[in-house]
This record gives sequence, structure tokens and C-alpha cells, in this order.
Amino acid sequence: MAGYAIKKVMKIAAVVIGLFVAGLAYLSYRGWVDVKWTEMENASRSTLTNASEQVVHVLNNTATQFASHPSAVAASGLPIAATFGFVPGLMMGFQKG
Repeated sequence: MAGYAIKKVMKIAAVVIGLFVAGLAYLSYRGWVDVKWTEMENASRSTLTNASEQVVHVLNNTATQFASHPSAVAASGLPIAATFGFVPGLMMGFQKG
């Protein structure tokens, strides 16, 4: 269910962002708005780079926490539950969504 929801939210966000950029392009074409496309490209590139670096940082911190506390993770059964429950459901949600 999580994969399905994530995929649907990503699709909606892509449509909204696409319509926004198309609207800006139309307004720029009509001469009503002056869009600095180079600055917009640089800002979006830096935002996406920063977001991807944050995701990598969070994943590294999570892996470090699991590595530093293996007994707590083993006692909770988290790797087994994640492997046999959440991950296949997430993948199926991505495929079905």
C-alpha cells in the first residue's frame, strides 16, 4: 500500500509541476512574464541535488544505527519482517500503481 501511495503522489506532483512549467512557458511566450530559464534550471538542479544528498545521508545514518545496535534489531525481528512483508508489498505497490 505504501508503494502504491508513493507512486500516486509522485505522479500527481509530476503533473502539477509540468502544468506549472507549461503555464510559465505560455506566459513567457505571450510576453506577459519574463522567465529567466537559466536561473530556474540552476535552482531546480541545486534543489534536486540537495534532496538526493539528504536521502543518501538519511540512508547512511539508518544503516549506521542498525550496524551499531545489531542485538536490538535482531530481537525485534525487523530485518525478517521487512524482507518478507514490507519490501515485497512496496514493490507490488509500485508495479500496480
